Amino acid sequence: MIRVALVGIGGMGRCHFNCYKNVANAELVAVCDVRTERAREIAGPDMPIYESLDEMLEKEQFDMLDICTPSYLHREMSIKALEHGLHVLCEKPMSLNSTDAAAIKAAAERSGKLFMTAHVVRFMAPYAYLKTVVDAGTHGRLLRLDMRRISSVPLWSWNNWMLDLEKSGGTPIDLSIHDLDFIQYMLGQPDSVRGVYRKLKDNCDSITSELFYGDTLVTAEGAWYSYKLPFTCTYSAVFENGTLEYHGGKVYENGEEVELDAGKVIGDTGINIAGVGGYAGEIEYFASCVERGEAPKVVTPESSLASVSLVERILENSIVL
Repeated sequence: MIRVALVGIGGMGRCHFNCYKNVANAELVAVCDVRTERAREIAGPDMPIYESLDEMLEKEQFDMLDICTPSYLHREMSIKALEHGLHVLCEKPMSLNSTDAAAIKAAAERSGKLFMTAHVVRFMAPYAYLKTVVDAGTHGRLLRLDMRRISSVPLWSWNNWMLDLEKSGGTPIDLSIHDLDFIQYMLGQPDSVRGVYRKLKDNCDSITSELFYGDTLVTAEGAWYSYKLPFTCTYSAVFENGTLEYHGGKVYENGEEVELDAGKVIGDTGINIAGVGGYAGEIEYFASCVERGEAPKVVTPESSLASVSLVERILENSIVL
């Protein structure tokens, strides 16, 4: 059983916390959050709660740190935990820029401990199925892929950090990276890229990216809008001899619904995203890697760094509105 401490119990941290209630191979033994009263309300009376990561590192004994703090803290906390002799699961993005991501990768290599970025989309059944179809060439060559990820502007974040682009990176590195990471995981680095970025204005922030693989066009749209709307994520893939679509929480292959094993959905995650089995799946997967002492293969530090670098490359080749 892997003993785990969680730092950050906000929106995503609460999701991870709820997953640990029934994850078979990991036990949550402590929680750290600057909002200790809120942490106590979520974690209950028996869970050790700390305001400071340093204090938790000093007083608790555990094997793995799960980092669910704001993105601008990922480098500092990941490196600190690795140097403390801990394995690290860190929420996406790996960091806000490739320089910091490379520093985390180097720290993991020096420490000999395992590090994995929690790129949950790689563990979600609808996306895993898309990769299987592409890899197998089931319907011939991929001709076009369009991915979308849309939500209301996140006004709920602690101290409104998500709307501080210096701390969140906005939709390119916070939201669209989900799809961009999956694209490069499935297809590799594109031959060329371009984009249009409507940088935060009037509580709206959006980016549309175009990635070219030979004559295959892949697009990824990520947007925060200032009006109330439910979170949605979709994809539409066109092959030489068929189609694959994901919308409304269901996958359709050539117009027929595909029955997928969405994985184990563990309890109430506290978020309204379909396919939440991926969150439990990534935790169980990384904990099993720690148990076996084997480096993760589904998400490597190299591939996470590559995703951050891809976002930077798109921004360098984007029109900014």
